[in-house]
Amino acid sequence: MSPSRTEIGSEEPTFAGPKAKVASVQEAPKLEPVQEPCLTPAPVDGILDEGQQYDVHTHTSERILSVLKPYLLAKSPDAHDLWVRGAPKFISVIRNFVEKGQVVQMCLPAFPWKSANKVYKVLGTLPDKAEEVSLKRLNDLCEAIGDVYNPGAELLIISDGLVYNDLFTIPDRDVWEYGEALRALAVETKCTHIRFTRLRDLIDVPGLPEKLDEVTYIANATNFRRALLNKFSKPDLDVPKEIAENEDTRLTYCGYKRFLENDLRYIFPLGKNRSVNKYRKDVKYVAQQMISRGHAFAGAVKHNFPDYLRLSIHHSTGEHKVSISLLPTSTSYTTPWHCCVAILADGTIISGPKGDFEEDPRLELVRDEDGRPTHFRERVNEAVVENVSVERT
Repeated sequence: MSPSRTEIGSEEPTFAGPKAKVASVQEAPKLEPVQEPCLTPAPVDGILDEGQQYDVHTHTSERILSVLKPYLLAKSPDAHDLWVRGAPKFISVIRNFVEKGQVVQMCLPAFPWKSANKVYKVLGTLPDKAEEVSLKRLNDLCEAIGDVYNPGAELLIISDGLVYNDLFTIPDRDVWEYGEALRALAVETKCTHIRFTRLRDLIDVPGLPEKLDEVTYIANATNFRRALLNKFSKPDLDVPKEIAENEDTRLTYCGYKRFLENDLRYIFPLGKNRSVNKYRKDVKYVAQQMISRGHAFAGAVKHNFPDYLRLSIHHSTGEHKVSISLLPTSTSYTTPWHCCVAILADGTIISGPKGDFEEDPRLELVRDEDGRPTHFRERVNEAVVENVSVERT
């Protein structure tokens, strides 16, 4: 289906272990605008394959890819770093836009719903300051690309909420409300380089209006999931084998297991009918279900947006996708729907679980004008720390 329906606008932390450490946010390197093209520009980082034609379009594409480097997700300690293999592929994708003078299009499956773990991780069911920080960071990424390439870039956020929410007993209505509030937040914060699309835009469900309202969306949520799996799932997919043989799949699966071990205990608690061993088997089963559904969803994304530069929130080797951190943090909490943010007195933004921030005597909870909690901030001699700007990171 055509992406014209789009609207303008997985880091999985561990439950136990050390608390998130406060870390300073490093500024992205200042990038100079692209100058008049030279006939024989020098290669950047030596990442082109031998014999690949080198010209001004390739040079510009390399510079665009270099803009993403400060936004990359830190490599998992048990992952191979295959960025050197992936970079030529990413440059080729970018170059397709550059040689035509078009806006660079990127897509990111993300922003499903707030974590089911409302006890320890998040403040509620709706986007809060964490999502605001994340949207601004992503919009800044697009603007930074515009600094080196005049047509600039746009990011399409593809909500994957309906792909997984039933596995966590999260209501379809919560997915709808989260998505609508996220779109409103993007408009409010002037994130003009961000667009949104939903699962229904990736599959065909006949008889629906072009624009969905809440009732139509919720009434058809099951149909959307079924249509996705019917068209894009592979019945012969051997998930354990895929985990064993595909490093990116293994990294994603391990991430799923980590956050499921934390979150499912509040949904399917231990008790007379669920032992520790049974709970671990349940976690493994749900994680494998997520891999299976994620495989289908990835196929739908590729089918609908084959020319887009594919970004990801999940750890990877860097060979097939660009893994980025959605928050300016050095902790493992890099996606806003899995955590909260706190703003320190000097403006530094840190991310972590609600439970840790509540126990930190330096911090206090901040609410909006409607009384809804949004984030934490550092106490400074009883002074109020307000209107902290989110700088490019």
